[in-house]
Amino acid sequence: MKKLILALSCVLMGAFGLKASGWPANYEGVMLQGFYWDSYKATSWSQLTSQSDELSKYFKLIWIPNSAKSEGGMGYHPVYWFTNHNTPFGTEAELRTMIKTFKEKGTGMIADVIINHRNGKSNWTDFPVETWNGKTYQIGPEGICSGDEVRNASGQAKPTGNADTGENWDGARDLDHTNANVQANCKDYIKCLLTDFGYAGVRYDFVKGYAAQYNKMYNQANNVKYSVGEYWDGSYDAVKGWIDGTGKESAAFDFPFKYAVNKCFNGGAHNYTELVWKANGTTDQPAGMIHFGYSQYAVTFLDNHDTYRDGSKMTGDVLQANAFMLSCPGTPCVFWPHYTQYKSQIQAMIDARNGAGIHNNSPVKVLEVNGNCYVAEVTGSKGKLWIKLGNSSKTAGSNYTKKASGNGYEIWTTTQGGPVIDPTKTVTIYFRNDKSWATPHIHYWGSTESNWPGVAMTKHKDNVWKYTCPAGTTDILFNAGDGDATKTKDFTAVNNHLYSPTEDLGVYSEGGGDDPQPQGDYYLLGHFDATNPAWVAGSQVKMMPENGKFTVEKEITDGGKGLGYYSIVTNNASDWDGDDTTPGINSTDRYGAAEKDAATTLDKPMSVQKFTAGVNASSAYSWNVAPGKYKFIFDPKAMTLTVTTPTGVELVDDDTDAAPVWFNLQGVRVENPANGIFIRVQGKKARKVRIY
Repeated sequence: MKKLILALSCVLMGAFGLKASGWPANYEGVMLQGFYWDSYKATSWSQLTSQSDELSKYFKLIWIPNSAKSEGGMGYHPVYWFTNHNTPFGTEAELRTMIKTFKEKGTGMIADVIINHRNGKSNWTDFPVETWNGKTYQIGPEGICSGDEVRNASGQAKPTGNADTGENWDGARDLDHTNANVQANCKDYIKCLLTDFGYAGVRYDFVKGYAAQYNKMYNQANNVKYSVGEYWDGSYDAVKGWIDGTGKESAAFDFPFKYAVNKCFNGGAHNYTELVWKANGTTDQPAGMIHFGYSQYAVTFLDNHDTYRDGSKMTGDVLQANAFMLSCPGTPCVFWPHYTQYKSQIQAMIDARNGAGIHNNSPVKVLEVNGNCYVAEVTGSKGKLWIKLGNSSKTAGSNYTKKASGNGYEIWTTTQGGPVIDPTKTVTIYFRNDKSWATPHIHYWGSTESNWPGVAMTKHKDNVWKYTCPAGTTDILFNAGDGDATKTKDFTAVNNHLYSPTEDLGVYSEGGGDDPQPQGDYYLLGHFDATNPAWVAGSQVKMMPENGKFTVEKEITDGGKGLGYYSIVTNNASDWDGDDTTPGINSTDRYGAAEKDAATTLDKPMSVQKFTAGVNASSAYSWNVAPGKYKFIFDPKAMTLTVTTPTGVELVDDDTDAAPVWFNLQGVRVENPANGIFIRVQGKKARKVRIY
């Protein structure tokens, strides 16, 4: 067995890269495609700026076309990268004003980056010489793929680069991304867009044209927070393969989602079964990339500047389609013509999504789907969203409030708890000064923004520095006071958290110093009395801090009912009795399942719902599990609970972003294991698991 585990670990260690960073996990923002083909006047930089107050209320990201001078107005055959950003959409000054205006209102602009191909100034290959940040950039014939069509053109320079690593593009010169100079140009071009112009992220055009590993290279070189690639393919496996090829350093536009929505709504009668795929062959889930663990990397959309003018345009019910998209996980990208035509309806849908805190990893429970209807419940960070499309007798529960409706669609929500970040409270930040900077500076933004490069922090103790940011702060970064030369990546601002130059280390503990542990008391409550359906006094056991989480091993019994039940409470309550204010379990916060009596999924993080004392603790839900001994791992930061069997193979390393692979005890791979003992390998972790 040890040899088997060692062999499997060695084979699979190289199959999965570092923890993904190409798109934030649990991201709740909605994107807008702020243009369409030839929309020079309608979506000029000055026009978008004039609408910034309205747009920033609904969209946290806005994707705009390539802002550098190109052959043709839309910018998809670029000539310049660094120095000439004057286009039919506006001047460079207007561009910078727009980016700055939206950033001050909490909305980031996504740059359209075309690095697969490039055009010359006056002929096919005379790319301009450009100087930026004291450095000169130029790409010559050695940076053009050897198979490019220019090789047969008379009077043109002959390409001497290596073979193309992707598909050819006939309209311009295909760049050789194996070339070190091309790579250096691409890295610094993206750096220029992010640090000089102030873009928040990048959209990569025609990524089928070069190997995915180069998007990984360029993103890692610049700590790109928001990256999305145009991998135009309706195949789930193909898009997944590209995302994996980037090391999950980039999201992708969800073309499988788009084509599924087309099938449902284009044509005559709607067929709502097209909106659903069978996850694992059994479970109804929204179609596209937004299941099987890839929803974090899916940017869903209904149309874009290209599809809107070709045979794949969505010609059906735009409002129902938007209602579906804005109620699904993934990061939705609303198309400008849809938004301007149905502004009030789409705004109401976004308000409903934001009110429930629906994010790119939100779990979906499909309640009904057939040719006539689609009904689902989606769980967010602040509550739940209930959506109905078509004709169904199902209705939302009494605790739901209708937020948006129209011909053939209804959206209802219920809220629980509150926002993760309270916009009315200040945010105290701690920084571990691993770089030995003389005086670390913190740059913050959100409701207000500090002057670049930020504010000097105060030394707290040892090498930990401290600063309290104003109310409404949502994002931060650190530097040595010299700005771009030393700055870290962007972080989400979370109160009382300790940050290093590379990661959020979690809650800062005075006792823990530089090695913070989570704070607070949590107790696992896990015993059900069959004769008296109530929680048994004394069944709770305290969970202990461990690597930023809380863990405990406990025997779950069933009292003859066949299943045991458990949840988490925040004090050592002695009984179940009592209302939300008198002593008892209901008088403290509880953490439970997103739905009543939810079944436990072993070895996989399950979403945790908070039930607040004095509000809804008495309505808390619990999980069920077969009787036995288990290890419970609660992560209050990520709001997840992982349940494992404590016996079996010890943990070698942890890589919860990797897809699990199953083997029987003879070492033969099993695709869909059921009822038995199996070896489960995830990243560099292997464990023996019993499946009931």
